[in-house]
Amino acid sequence: MIPEYMIPDVSAEFVMDVAKIVANSAAPMTRSDVARSFEKKYSSVYIGSAVVTCCQLGLMSERDGALLGSEILRADIKRASRDELYIPFQACLKNYPPFLLYVDFLSKGYSSMESAARARGILKVRGPHKNAENSLRRWGIYSRLIQFEPKTGSLAVSIAIERLTAEYVMKLLKAFEAELKAKVFLIDMLGPEVFSYLSQRGIDIGDLTTALLEYETDPKGAARKATQIFELFLWRLGEESGVDVSKCSGPIELADAIRGEKHMLSNHNHITHGIGGIRNMSHHSPDKETAQPWVISKQGALLSTLLIPAVIRSLYLYFKEKRQEF
Repeated sequence: MIPEYMIPDVSAEFVMDVAKIVANSAAPMTRSDVARSFEKKYSSVYIGSAVVTCCQLGLMSERDGALLGSEILRADIKRASRDELYIPFQACLKNYPPFLLYVDFLSKGYSSMESAARARGILKVRGPHKNAENSLRRWGIYSRLIQFEPKTGSLAVSIAIERLTAEYVMKLLKAFEAELKAKVFLIDMLGPEVFSYLSQRGIDIGDLTTALLEYETDPKGAARKATQIFELFLWRLGEESGVDVSKCSGPIELADAIRGEKHMLSNHNHITHGIGGIRNMSHHSPDKETAQPWVISKQGALLSTLLIPAVIRSLYLYFKEKRQEF
């Protein structure tokens, strides 16, 4: 299912107040229950906006009118004091595609209004542009992922965003300490249109982010996560192009099926077979020929993780625009 985003004009503080109420309830709550918790201070529309935001960010879920707190974050939200609630909010905001695109454009010198407009258009976000910009900006400031300079009225991403150059890549990736920084780096490699395509088809770049952050400490795990994302991308590409991929197993078989219908070029197929080999090295153990497991070096894990977004972008551009670019 392609996700639908709606960014209402609601404060992050109120979103977290609602999330904390639901997290502290021993039983599922309704919107009316939440409204009673505020003694008629807020309208039902404003409370509904907070609930929608909580559900989009993963702070809670709503099923048949019942609100349930996030299993992963519930305990942290319950324990947090009011001035600590920005921490779980930040954790969720770093995984929210409209905010990630907003930050990507903001980091490249676009204004807040321009950045919000581009994120809103690319991801087909519902709701007025003014609401989207207002909320994304305020949410970023509340979460401390964005800094506001009162004297100039300017906004800046709280972490430095570096751009990829061939001679700088090793130093750059060793400097990755923040998840948001890694995600913005990947969006820069993929391009906003490819990131939007992945997001709309339920492909989270979180595993690629983890692979970049952990290629030194867990090389095999990093290669496994990166190639797994690539395999999922091929599944979605095959499904969209009308190729029967139901009986395919692994990137190599998926690539051959897609190539058979002329949706990728021969050189794409060759590269994809190579990634399929890396997938087998990192995923299957032992090797069928030697009965011994493969050792994945940190260099191999890093190169694999950087190669995959480049190949995804190249396959996307050929499939959508018949552009031959790598």
